[in-house]
Amino acid sequence: MSHNNSQQSVPNTTGTPNLTQPFFTNTKKVGKEIRSSSLPAGAEPTRQSATTARFAPTDDFVPDWRVKIKVPSTSTFRSSPILEPLQMTDWYCVFPVTPQIQLVSSANYDTLAPIHSNYPFPQYMQSQVEDMSIAGNFPVQSESDGMYWVAAVHFFRSLTKMFYGESAEKGSPPPLVKLSGYGDYVLPNVPVVVTNFSFDLSNNVDYLKVNTGKFGEYSSTYQMVPTNSLLSIQVKPTYSRAKVAEFNMDNFILGNEAQKGFI
Repeated sequence: MSHNNSQQSVPNTTGTPNLTQPFFTNTKKVGKEIRSSSLPAGAEPTRQSATTARFAPTDDFVPDWRVKIKVPSTSTFRSSPILEPLQMTDWYCVFPVTPQIQLVSSANYDTLAPIHSNYPFPQYMQSQVEDMSIAGNFPVQSESDGMYWVAAVHFFRSLTKMFYGESAEKGSPPPLVKLSGYGDYVLPNVPVVVTNFSFDLSNNVDYLKVNTGKFGEYSSTYQMVPTNSLLSIQVKPTYSRAKVAEFNMDNFILGNEAQKGFI
């Protein structure tokens, strides 16, 4: 009786990768294939980076749920060569990666506490929407992204300054802008003013050289732009007295006040 001493591959019926199969001859793929074997069908990871920027025009999204702030048409905002990259997104400054947003609505009550009473009586005073903080990563993967980053930083800086000195609109406060995102019942073109802006220039990311010579004769030829940074703004909802006088609580409950920017 003869014996065959050659090794044969044993069929795998447990779902666990068989390391004797030819598929695993490249040992660099072993760990990857073992991890992939536990994923359900259709859950394979994609090759697209989670921080890929998207600066497509707003018309490409129906509806467009990206978080964005409208560039005002007043003064020189739309004729500034530095802000020209924002025209690519229909004169909105768009956060390319979904930002972290904190929204707080509050109702304020005073307390009436009679003497010799176990329970005070709350008295309604007023309601308000608190300042909102918005913080989002801003990846830069090309010179075009870098130009958009420079425009966004310059835009938010400009929104925190009044028209002072020799300005054409001397004495005017920082402009009112519209904040939108996620649809009509979340951030429906909310009128806001920017009260704070910050961004980081980290020492542990690469920097990309961006040609900004076309921004004008007062611009240096190149700027160094971080390939990833965190842009943070704080905004205050601001409604005119005329708009507040038109507020209708019944319409708000029905969802009909969203077109006026009330949240």
